Amino acid sequence: MIRKKNYILVIFFVLFIIISCSKNRAQSAFNKESRYKVIENKVYYDNIVLEDVDLKSFIILNKYYARDKENIYWKEEKIDRIDTDSFEILDINYSRDRNNVYGFKGIKIEGADPESFKVLNDAYAKDKTSVYWDGKKLEGADPATFKKINHPNSVSYSMDKDNVYYITEKIEGADPKSFQIFHHSLAKDNNAVYWAGEKLQGADAKSFEYLGGSYSRDKNNIYRQEKIINGADQKTFEMINSVISKDRNNVYYKDLIINGADSQTFEVLECGKKVKPGSLKSKSEVIKCLVEYRDKNYIYEDFTIENGELTVTKKKR
Repeated sequence: MIRKKNYILVIFFVLFIIISCSKNRAQSAFNKESRYKVIENKVYYDNIVLEDVDLKSFIILNKYYARDKENIYWKEEKIDRIDTDSFEILDINYSRDRNNVYGFKGIKIEGADPESFKVLNDAYAKDKTSVYWDGKKLEGADPATFKKINHPNSVSYSMDKDNVYYITEKIEGADPKSFQIFHHSLAKDNNAVYWAGEKLQGADAKSFEYLGGSYSRDKNNIYRQEKIINGADQKTFEMINSVISKDRNNVYYKDLIINGADSQTFEVLECGKKVKPGSLKSKSEVIKCLVEYRDKNYIYEDFTIENGELTVTKKKR
């Protein structure tokens, strides 16, 4: 008799759970990764209530988008004038319906053709007449020949048959046939050297070479990123890590001289081990132990650049 009562209680408990869940069908749309949640029949994105949501038809589409039978939402915001029946998400940057194409946050991209619209990569896209980056049109770009210039350490350069672009801006005079990327914003063609799409004034394209990390040189100068390391000796210059270099005369932090540092004995230690000059760490590597800068006289700490002036804390060894 006791077993029978327990069995009936279990059945009632299971039925109670089923009925409770069925009262709110939208719960099936929620998961641990979502920042949407339902509390007392209201939908929240983080702590913001979504107004006038139809709870029964509400579902999450991805991290940012959700919908009900009447509306599309980006986070907590209702996106106006979207056709919910034909709406589709293309990637994190783009979506469309039968009438329009939308960028991040559901912002309409004026003039974009939804039928021919195609997502490329790294926020680039195109349709039959235009090319876009993050919803912004690349003026004059040819969609038929447009392509992103692939490089493991740069996502900012692209080209078509006639021009080279840095993000959305055309680089005047750049030659797409000879254009090459070195690192991040650094590139060149047969005629010029470029940093972030701008010509590196005074740089000699013919002799220009990439050294590694943020460093490069031509027949006249040593560069860190777009800046000349004034006075650096071409013959004896060597990189130590991403911010320290030296030659026979000086030690440099980025592009500035560390006053008083002894270049002959200056060394960098990572995790207690001396870093060999030229052994630059890749961008993906993160040093998770002590990095020490020292020469025969001092330990150098707290490098600060303000208004083009370098200050360093020196501790006597």
